[in-house]
Amino acid sequence: MKNFDRKRLGVRLLPATLTLALCVQASVAGFGFDQSTGTLSFVGSYDGEPIEGKFKQFKGSLSIDASSKSPSLQVQIDVSSLDTEYGERDDMLKSAEWFDTARFPQATFTSTKCVVAATSSCEGTLSIRGVSKPSQVSFTMAADGKSMKGSAKLNRRDFGVGSGEWDESGIIGEAISVQFKLAAKP
Repeated sequence: MKNFDRKRLGVRLLPATLTLALCVQASVAGFGFDQSTGTLSFVGSYDGEPIEGKFKQFKGSLSIDASSKSPSLQVQIDVSSLDTEYGERDDMLKSAEWFDTARFPQATFTSTKCVVAATSSCEGTLSIRGVSKPSQVSFTMAADGKSMKGSAKLNRRDFGVGSGEWDESGIIGEAISVQFKLAAKP
């Protein structure tokens, strides 16, 4: 008799559980992304010449809660996956004077306020090398809502990237431009 009651209870709870799950999904629109569906690159400078690179491993999500209209953007970057297509420079950038990937393997961005419009932006906290600073990301969504591209600008010295003899901004530029193109994971 107890098995029968459990089955009946399960049959009765199944529609309620499915309805709850569908309501939760309907109230949050958005997408997850990672390196399989996008790119995350950066440009710095050395002696006035641009130095380009990318992060090979990252993941994140953009969600829009329909009930509050408050979008949320979160990104996690595996800093040790940086690639400038020059091994010695990559090794130096991973060292303690630069990103110190042994102690700080991830960089993160977590939004605190987002505005989705023709040109969207998210204000939030960017954390690199254990240093967290306010930052802003600007982006545009594709018409189908399944992809986005955008950029951010930051000062490497704000995060202690390039310390010691590399702290000067004469040869190594302070300004870093970050660009991304992201699509929803299938």
